[in-house]
Amino acid sequence: MAVASPCINICQMDATSGLCRGCFRTLDEIATWAGASDETRLAVLAEVEQRRVAHDPWGDAADSFCK
Repeated sequence: MAVASPCINICQMDATSGLCRGCFRTLDEIATWAGASDETRLAVLAEVEQRRVAHDPWGDAADSFCK
């Protein structure tokens, strides 16, 4: 089974970090996701989790966009 995208449909790039505010991926990671192997996708997801914790330690950044 293919590794699912971390996209949560909050697609806004942060100019300072260069990361999507919704999924914490770079533009390059977003653009290459469809053609990436499961191994590459899992590596990206590991990076995404580290970025999410570093940028949003309380886990509520996505919630702030929905209010």
